[in-house]
Amino acid sequence: MKILVVADSHGNDEILQDLYSQYPTMDYYLHAGDSQSSSMVIYPFDSVLGNCDYYDFDRCRRISTPKGYIFMKHFPGISDKEKEGVSIFIHGHTHRNSLSVDKDGLITLCPGSITLPRDGTIGTYAIISIDSEHIEIQIIEAETKNILKKMKL
Repeated sequence: MKILVVADSHGNDEILQDLYSQYPTMDYYLHAGDSQSSSMVIYPFDSVLGNCDYYDFDRCRRISTPKGYIFMKHFPGISDKEKEGVSIFIHGHTHRNSLSVDKDGLITLCPGSITLPRDGTIGTYAIISIDSEHIEIQIIEAETKNILKKMKL
């Protein structure tokens, strides 16, 4: 299973379509909120509701994978109830890319902002690869394609 993840595109729909054309065979295209565009405009990306969104997106999304669930919402922080069965928690909002794993094995991913970063990059996204044995996550700088962070569990 391969998943492309973005967040905080803030109306830059062209960059989403550009990413889709670069990665046309992903199983999922996820947007962690603040697209500021409708689901039809950002298709094939599935988004959650961000604080700057005015369209009818769900507040959170749960996706089954071979290694447990992905849980995605716009804001950082996940409750104990939301964590149940989750191996990867995805959020946006901070405009800063981050990737960590806690003592319980929960991976937390913020892909950063694809268009308005606040982390010294020129925009980032993430690619998640999951099979029955491994989870691999890369955070990639959009313009240079440099891998900034990588984790394999």
